[in-house]
Amino acid sequence: MTTYAFLGDGSGYADSLAEGLDLLGVTVVSLDGPAGVAEPGTRVPAAVVLVNPSARLARELRSIMNGAGGRISRIPMIAALDAMDRLQDTDTLRAVDDFLVSPGGAGELVYRVRTVEVKRGGEGEAIVIGDLVINLEAHQVFMEGGAVDLTYKEFELLRKLASSPGKAFSREELLRGIWGYDYYGGTRTVDVHVRRVRAKIEGSRQYIETVHGVGYRFVTS
Repeated sequence: MTTYAFLGDGSGYADSLAEGLDLLGVTVVSLDGPAGVAEPGTRVPAAVVLVNPSARLARELRSIMNGAGGRISRIPMIAALDAMDRLQDTDTLRAVDDFLVSPGGAGELVYRVRTVEVKRGGEGEAIVIGDLVINLEAHQVFMEGGAVDLTYKEFELLRKLASSPGKAFSREELLRGIWGYDYYGGTRTVDVHVRRVRAKIEGSRQYIETVHGVGYRFVTS
């Protein structure tokens, strides 16, 4: 179970983020103060979220986490800001790993956490290409920070293509690999699912390319 540690400010924005994370299956644990993240016996969270933090609080928490070392020092620390003018506080931004600004919600927050994790060596758990994040462990997909609702088969299709970028898969290969040898539907099933995935993740950028006479491949540029 994924857990985020929260240092909230009691605002409506903090409440909405916590509620949104709960819907995404992320447990939110409130911290009484910055020292709580490094208390002995405390379960190490996947991220620490500071809602509208002061520069002093952000620096103090960063110092505590760095001093604790190990896994705690590598926890992504994200600032959640309820107004654009808070970006002027550059001292706060220097202390955190990333930030989001309202109306950015729980989906974007998870996206930012995953991006930090991947940059720190978590490539085995997620595929990140441009604004597309495929969380292999949680079976979740995010596009431009927002969660993408894919069915199980749609996710498996995207995962298989994205795991081997540039490789051309035939429709028959995709059908056998995802639907299984006992599936009686035709290869048109693959075409239908590719169209659905494209509609959900593609806008100005193409991720799935048709290879005429063969099938499909995932492209990274």
